[in-house]
Parts: sequence; structure tokens; C-alpha cells
Amino acid sequence: MNDTEQSVVIEAKGLMRQHGQGDAAVQAINGIDLVVKQGEMVALMGPSGSGKSTLMQILGLLDRPTKGSYHLAGKDVSRLTKGESANLRGRRIAFVFQGIHLLPRLSAIRNVELPMVYARFSAEERQKSAQESLARVGLAHLATRRPTQLSGGQAQRIAIARAVAPGPDLLLADEPTGALDRASGRAVLALFQQLNQDLGLTIVIVTHDPLVGRHAKRIVELEDGRIITDRPVDDRILAQNAAEVGA
Repeated sequence: MNDTEQSVVIEAKGLMRQHGQGDAAVQAINGIDLVVKQGEMVALMGPSGSGKSTLMQILGLLDRPTKGSYHLAGKDVSRLTKGESANLRGRRIAFVFQGIHLLPRLSAIRNVELPMVYARFSAEERQKSAQESLARVGLAHLATRRPTQLSGGQAQRIAIARAVAPGPDLLLADEPTGALDRASGRAVLALFQQLNQDLGLTIVIVTHDPLVGRHAKRIVELEDGRIITDRPVDDRILAQNAAEVGA
């Protein structure tokens, strides 16, 4: 698919988010323009306080801008009500966090099915999609295990299976390897690359870690609430990452 054929998933113009009023006001993001096309894998990078988490919350419809516009898959979502945002978020956006948040009393497959219950998938659809999603992350054989019986890396892969099972347009990952050891983190990043390539899933990863950022195809760097660089990752680095994962 070339650029002219790619649809736009994220289109943000002049986004601003202010916390507080008057002399105590803090401008968390200040004039963000960002376009992410279908099938891109983008890393949002920057130090603590740069605005990357605030931007992710707005992109994920968990917050809304003070000023500016945001279109998600062509729909203006800047001024949706909380209920409208929650409904759209449940159908179109998936999240993966540093804290994995699996329900300990449910098996892996039941955890994967859970968001589809809220999205009103039929029982047959839920089961089929959950099984396919577990197979996609290489953990179909652990479907009946509970989170306490899984390693940290396995649990995060279950969380990724849960995120992609409903078929979202956009996956937002917030420091997804932050709680994992190096090997498990590399496996999770390789899985994101696989989902991006095989499913054409649009992925935005929020991270402060350059080693995580280089696994994306594009790096958007923030500082003081503004985008300071927006650049593609060198193809040689992507090839090196693929070779390291396969080693």
C-alpha cells in the first residue's frame, strides 16, 4: 500500500491541553499537529513532562483538548460527550499499558474475551476471536491458565491479545516494556512489529527509551509540549532489529 492509498487514522491540528487557570496554569501540550496513517507504527518519545502521556490520553479519547481539533479515522472527536467518547473508544481503540491489568480470577482466554463482552460481541464471536488472538501471540496453549501462572512477558502478550481481539483501528501502548526484563521486552516489541506487518494495525507507542523507539518505523519526539522532531527510523536499524529478534 503506498501513501496515496493509506487512510488517515489520526489527524490532530493545533492541539492544546491546559491544566489549571491563571498564574497556576500549565500547558501540557501546546500546538501539536500530527498525522498518522493506517498501518504506521509510531513512537512518541520525550522525557518526563514533555507532554507525550497527555497527548496519548487525548488520542485515546481519555481526555480532550482545550483547543484544537482531533479526527479519528475521519471522525471529528474533539468535542464528543464522555458517553460518546467511551462508546467510540470501546469500538475503535485498544490500549496496552506498563501495568498489565489482567483479572487474576479469569483464565487467559476469558481475559481476552472481556472487552468483547462490553462491545456486545456474541459468545461465538468472542470465543473465535479470542482463540485466534491467543494463537497470534503464540500463547494458544496457555488459554486456560490464570495470570498468576504466567511470566511477566507471557502476561503482557496476553494483554496484547486482549487488545487486538476486537479488531481496533488504533493500538496505543504506554511504556509496554517498562516492567519487563530485556528478553521479554524484545519479544513484545517483535510482536508489535508482527501485528503491524501482518494485520496492518496502526500502533502508537509512548516511551522514553530509545531502544524501544527504534523498533517503530517513525519517531515523533516531544519537548515542553511541542513536537521537536518527526522522522522515519532508518531501514538499516529496522533490519538490524529484525535480525536480533530472529537470532
